[in-house]
Amino acid sequence: MTSVKNITLTVCILSLVYMLVMMLTPDSYKQKMKTVISILTALTIAGAVLNLDFTFDGAIDADLLYESDYSYNDLVISELEERLADSILLIYKENGIPVEKISVETNIDEDNGISISKISLTIPGSSEAYESKILKVTGDKIGEVTLDISFSEDVNDS
Repeated sequence: MTSVKNITLTVCILSLVYMLVMMLTPDSYKQKMKTVISILTALTIAGAVLNLDFTFDGAIDADLLYESDYSYNDLVISELEERLADSILLIYKENGIPVEKISVETNIDEDNGISISKISLTIPGSSEAYESKILKVTGDKIGEVTLDISFSEDVNDS
């Protein structure tokens, strides 16, 4: 996995260098510079495939990259959970289940498989009116998942 990160980092750096070089190079030399950058990129990718070590050790703080990986992962997971919540909300609405609030929690296993671990719902109404329908729709359309359902009418009756 580290080699993939190094390859990606190298290609990104080469892309930035390419952009800068193309902006600063006069038109008469642009074709030559494109060739040089293309050769460097090809060597980088070939080196990765052949397990050669073309790294920029010391040029980039590894701790900074490690920390940013977590923040990017958190952003990706957050976006994934939001989109899943929107899709699941649409499924419930299509089946006549009113939902006031929904949140989804996901789980990413060792094989990078993504699964829904929990769906939390707030339903305006009573459990008698919607609980069995929610369980049926969830089982049929989404699959086996932990449900945390709160019914606003049940809370008001207490």
